Amino acid sequence: MPIRLPGPLARLLTDFANRPRPPGWAANHPNRWLFPSAEPGRHITGGALVRRLTAHGIPSRPARATALVQLAQDMPPAVLAPILGLHLNTVTRWRARAATDWTAYLQAWAAGRPAST
Repeated sequence: MPIRLPGPLARLLTDFANRPRPPGWAANHPNRWLFPSAEPGRHITGGALVRRLTAHGIPSRPARATALVQLAQDMPPAVLAPILGLHLNTVTRWRARAATDWTAYLQAWAAGRPAST
């Protein structure tokens, strides 16, 4: 699925995706992941990606925290927790960090009409 990215990042990722694949059986598999694993047709794990980023001096924890706070601002914890596979208490703490009040959303949802912003 295409996503909109800032120009410099889009060019960097496009160049990365179009680079020649290393020789070997995993590289010759028809599925073309941006970050392929050594197993054909599979992507690398989150842990492996974090290790690679860290090796290049790119910390992942601040970006993860920012993404979780943003999601907590955009979605109620009861909706977000199952999507991310996190416990409801964890997502509730992220929502508190985001300081978002979902009272209007829940009232509108219960009344069967869209929440106004």
